Amino acid sequence: MEDLGEVHNLYGSVSVVELQNVVDRREAVKAKMREKNRVDKLSLEWSESSSADNSQTERDILDELCPHKNIKEVEINGYRGTTFSNWLADALFLKLVQLSIDNCKNCYSLPSLGELPCLKFLSIRGMHGITEVTEEFYGSLSSKMPFNSPVGLRFVDMPEWKQWNVLGSGEFPTLEKLKIKNCPELSLETPIQLSCLKRLKVSGCPKVGVVFDEGMKQIEELYNSDCNSVTSFPFSILPTTLKRLEISGYKKLKLEVPVG
Repeated sequence: MEDLGEVHNLYGSVSVVELQNVVDRREAVKAKMREKNRVDKLSLEWSESSSADNSQTERDILDELCPHKNIKEVEINGYRGTTFSNWLADALFLKLVQLSIDNCKNCYSLPSLGELPCLKFLSIRGMHGITEVTEEFYGSLSSKMPFNSPVGLRFVDMPEWKQWNVLGSGEFPTLEKLKIKNCPELSLETPIQLSCLKRLKVSGCPKVGVVFDEGMKQIEELYNSDCNSVTSFPFSILPTTLKRLEISGYKKLKLEVPVG
């Protein structure tokens, strides 16, 4: 950490690995990440095989690894704490366009990422502690639509995720690509209304089925597999914009394709 702090002219992409070896906040401070205003992409990685003795210490370390506000991409992999730092959802990150949160298996909630003003691509993967995506995910709803910039969103390998609270108030107004994969317990009671969605892929989510709503007027590609509970498919409401349709692994599905 001290050696990293002494390098003042870093620019471009920076990866900091084996962070499980950082002892406490005081050691993380030495990296001086907030001062590195030429770094565009920051990757923070903990070894997946390690476990933390103190969740608060882990949170303190992540707090001190906050990048400069010029950052454009952030990846967090294997973080061992139970809660994330507030800086991940800081609306002052005006250049942050891509965020990946992977294999942070101890975390039981997601940050208020809906407040990031310029975020375009969000990937959440391997979050085994998440059972519900709540309203907290969207952030404060008093000023404007949450997630008003994202183009791509994906949730992958979340075995305990059961519920996604959909606001239904115009969130994700620019979203074009949505992927939900290997979330076997997830069910959606409220359809996701995504007016700009062009590509939807759902697989390994037997309780979700076809996440489709009549509001999706621009969809061009639809992929759905491994949904044993679905018995029918809404061919009648498929839009004329659809160019590619793939469905597989439906054991109970009986297709009734409209004629003409």
